[in-house]
Amino acid sequence: MVGSGLGVWKLMRGVRQLELHRLILALIIFCLLSMAFLAYYVSNSPKIKEAPPLPFSDCGGGGGISLGVSTGDAEGGPGGQRAPLFLPPRQGQLHHVKDNLKTEPVVLVFVESIYSQLGQEIVAILESSRFHYRTEIAPGKGDMPTLTERNRGRYTLIIYENVLKYVNLDSWNRDLLDKYCAEYGVGVIGFFKANENSPFSAQLKGFPLYLHSHLGLRDYRINPAAPLLYITKPNQMEQGSLPGDDWTIFQSNHSTYEPVLLARTKTSDTLAHFGPSPLRALHATVIQDLGLHDGIQRVLFGNNLNYWLHKLVFVDAIAYLTGKRLCLSLDRHILVDVDDIFVGKEGTRMKVSDVEALLNTQNKLRALVPNFTFNLGFSGKFYHTGTDEEDQGDDMLLQHRMDFWWFPHMWSHMQPHLFHNVSVLAEQMRLNKVFAQVGNIITLGSLTIWKLDFLEYSSLQQWSRIVLHDIAVFVMHLFPRWRQCVWLAVWLFLCCVCLCCFLLLESTLF
Repeated sequence: MVGSGLGVWKLMRGVRQLELHRLILALIIFCLLSMAFLAYYVSNSPKIKEAPPLPFSDCGGGGGISLGVSTGDAEGGPGGQRAPLFLPPRQGQLHHVKDNLKTEPVVLVFVESIYSQLGQEIVAILESSRFHYRTEIAPGKGDMPTLTERNRGRYTLIIYENVLKYVNLDSWNRDLLDKYCAEYGVGVIGFFKANENSPFSAQLKGFPLYLHSHLGLRDYRINPAAPLLYITKPNQMEQGSLPGDDWTIFQSNHSTYEPVLLARTKTSDTLAHFGPSPLRALHATVIQDLGLHDGIQRVLFGNNLNYWLHKLVFVDAIAYLTGKRLCLSLDRHILVDVDDIFVGKEGTRMKVSDVEALLNTQNKLRALVPNFTFNLGFSGKFYHTGTDEEDQGDDMLLQHRMDFWWFPHMWSHMQPHLFHNVSVLAEQMRLNKVFAQVGNIITLGSLTIWKLDFLEYSSLQQWSRIVLHDIAVFVMHLFPRWRQCVWLAVWLFLCCVCLCCFLLLESTLF
């Protein structure tokens, strides 16, 4: 009887172990499949952002080795010959972008790979500007993504991380892309970053345009005649050497090309064959194709986006080539918070001289930014807790309280999530509000909504729900790819479950 019972128990145990093995195997397979799906989703999903907010401004207004195959002299073409590149503004020759309202306000970005630095910088600017975009690996001889849908263009702008990928497209895809750009009024932005394999001089395949690379440049300036300038201010000059010796300049006699940014070479004999004219000493590093050659407008960069001025011109190029459908407002709002104005150990707090320096700095900044005002964060408990000199600095801050904006922290400078008692949290905030009332600090910043004005609500719970909702909206706005984060979290959780089950199985068997 005992033997039969033991046999049944062993049989049941074997069945349970078999079922546990199957469960762990199923979980491992599911984890592997979910990981593969996550990798595919992250690398291939269209990165199209939510609708951008409406702008607040009037943004809706209106001879060497060939890099491709071709060699020989560049013909002037229908545009004919033109004087030196850097000229004063020409009257009556501004060429506007063709109406591209038949396209969706989406940017198509062709990158070398999903990990390329320049591609990531381009995407970062598009995301920070809240522009819709889609990234694709630049095809060499592959299929071009679908450009139209129901007689409407899917993209309003094309960006190539490497312009050579554009000019060296096979004839079928190149004709397809050029026909789309010409028919729908779509512009092209391209970048050329010289590397160790790039020739020193070359003609851009299919264009009356020469490139000269591996140059060191200095004295960057903006051409005031460039039509695309919007945010970038004309007639500005950046003195000194530009970083690196891998710059590329553009040279052409065709009237379709208008320089945007110009610079001089570091050595006068680098391009002496350009001619003795002083105007020739300026060379275009960013050039705008007005579309007189083939009906397509382009902007070409002779370097990447590392230099700060290129970022401004890049944003202006997007605005111009999309007919201001994708552009940034000219309004800018600057807020500088000075946290914990009363907090600090003795010897590290503000004295009278520091307050005077703060006021002087604010006045200097107001000459550049109208009504610029420092925003001071305070915790009332630490008022007058320093040396005599520092206490005088506290007094001077309150004497000039109307010259600053103020926003509250907790009265004792504790972080709100560390409180375990709602009444204590409310008391801390009430004490800081009392300090503000006693000190007559009445000019409070917008963060007051989160810190003090909860007293206007009928209950702390109501205020908390509103704040948590605002935080959730804020976080979702900052992290638009939250779905990828969710998949990653689920996958990590399942991996942990599998590991725990495996350890449990080992402990059971052995």
